[in-house]
Amino acid sequence: MVSNHGGRSLDGLPATLDMLPSVAAAAGGMPVLVDSGFRRGSDIVKALALGAPGVLLGRAPLYGVAAAGEAGAGRALEILLQETDRVMGLLGVDSVDALGRQHVGLQPA
Repeated sequence: MVSNHGGRSLDGLPATLDMLPSVAAAAGGMPVLVDSGFRRGSDIVKALALGAPGVLLGRAPLYGVAAAGEAGAGRALEILLQETDRVMGLLGVDSVDALGRQHVGLQPA
């Protein structure tokens, strides 16, 4: 798990996306989930391209609940899914498995 909950108390801490590749490498093939700061579908695509098999989302659905209850949470997740699909389409990728480091401007590992 890569997370920087509480990271706002120390503004110099690295973002989870910046740490994900090294944590995933150190995990030796074990799945590494990531959270903290995912607001757009493009954020999700970046994490998937860097090797996370999944992204944990808390704030977006929580804001949806605050705005419109359960339906709001569902709508927030729908928006993120639509954005993720759109970004993948713009990258010319039709599956999560096809995403790789090259999609975020890095050389393949």
